[in-house]
Amino acid sequence: MKRAAFLAFILIFFFSIQFVNAQEINLSPTVEPSAVPSLSEESVEYQLPYPGLLPDSSFYFLKVVRDKIISFLVSDPLKKADFDLLQADKRLSAGVYLFDRRKFNLASSTILKGENYFEEALVKAEEAKKQGMDTGNIGDRLLTAFLKHKIVVKGLEKKAPNENKAEFSSLVKRIEGFENRASELKTK
Repeated sequence: MKRAAFLAFILIFFFSIQFVNAQEINLSPTVEPSAVPSLSEESVEYQLPYPGLLPDSSFYFLKVVRDKIISFLVSDPLKKADFDLLQADKRLSAGVYLFDRRKFNLASSTILKGENYFEEALVKAEEAKKQGMDTGNIGDRLLTAFLKHKIVVKGLEKKAPNENKAEFSSLVKRIEGFENRASELKTK
């Protein structure tokens, strides 16, 4: 009887999954990649998604399992890059929520995991470019997302307590390393 109830729960959980695509953001074609770092926070129009369950929830593992299954099922490199970018954005958003709750260590590790997704999005987009696919659209979104991630994490670094500043500083440096890779995806 318990098995049947558990199986029913799992089936309901997986069939109630809604698929969401990351919001498409296009930079003006007149913006040169070398000029992008000088953009101010106000000019970066990129909204982070609501993170849903946070890593401090006891049910968070279900979300992780669901996301791993969906990630495994996506085979197209551009769609995989899109999915990974969404995961990176959700982790950054979750990190901000955790930071506001003064859970600084969990916030920095959550953001770090999000940046792992961001790097995987770059890898998949580069793979798509090597296969001859048009990566201009995902390149634009990755570049805009890079700017947003950099701005948000720099803001958290400024607000972080002294014992956590080093963690956020290393996150900023890691994010800054993504700029050239994202810029190259825009060019054909």
